[in-house]
Amino acid sequence: MAENTGISWAHHSWNPWMGCDKVAPGCAHCYIHRAMTKLGREPWGAIYRTKTWHDPIKWQKKAEEARQVERVFSCSMSDFFHAKADEWRDEAWDIIRRTPNLVYFLLTKRPTRIVQHLPKDWGEGYPNVWLGVTAACKRDLPNMDVLRNVPIHPKAVRGLSCEPLLEDISQELNLEGFGWIAVGGESGSGAEYLWNPDCDWKKELQETAGRRLMKLEWAERICDKTKAAGLPFHFKQITSPCSGVGINALGREWHEYPEPPLPFPWKPQSAIEAKHLYSIEQLANLDEYGRPKGGK
Repeated sequence: MAENTGISWAHHSWNPWMGCDKVAPGCAHCYIHRAMTKLGREPWGAIYRTKTWHDPIKWQKKAEEARQVERVFSCSMSDFFHAKADEWRDEAWDIIRRTPNLVYFLLTKRPTRIVQHLPKDWGEGYPNVWLGVTAACKRDLPNMDVLRNVPIHPKAVRGLSCEPLLEDISQELNLEGFGWIAVGGESGSGAEYLWNPDCDWKKELQETAGRRLMKLEWAERICDKTKAAGLPFHFKQITSPCSGVGINALGREWHEYPEPPLPFPWKPQSAIEAKHLYSIEQLANLDEYGRPKGGK
């Protein structure tokens, strides 16, 4: 983990605004409900400007002095392309432009809004901006086609987040044009259940508790497909009440990243805590959801 984020693949989380709206099946039990409720904020329907705007400037200074590159998850508590943030986005692009040692992953469930809201000097793209979409289920896969048509810099990548992974999408998954794949199960409180692709997913968006089970074989198939394509792969967690559980459930730690856009290395991340890793004995005795049988 990193100094100010619980996201396993990022060095920082940057939220110039917070708050969102549920628009896809993966949103149903989104963690921002828990996080923002603790802050006394309503997570859905309103967007709040934060006081963290200039944090990247401080991170840039340190990264530049260390001759390193750092990964930033942008709008982990919202969506960078949310319509209600349109008035602030140019200001956010300016911060991004001024911090070349920071690579921003802009993950969106609104890819159709990207092209109209890129900065005027985007051209072929910014080298320090990775654009990404979520594919939690087969219904989301067309979002990848939309992102494929958005120009990105030759040193940047298009990313795919299959988290929470709700069903097996491996057969329909087309990785052409993408450069990094991340997979993970859902975390949070409430009852566990297998997601039904035929359910009324819009009705499910009214729920706040619960976690949908991810079968380990679904993640394994995506991993196999990603590695067959020669791409870096990241496995974040199994389905669990807490995030980061079972990081090595696929037999090893899969924490791979594309090359940074500058001739400097990625900043090292802290070692993974033992509590997030399974022992050799546990790995040999996992159930279909990636949990040690018998709860040991």
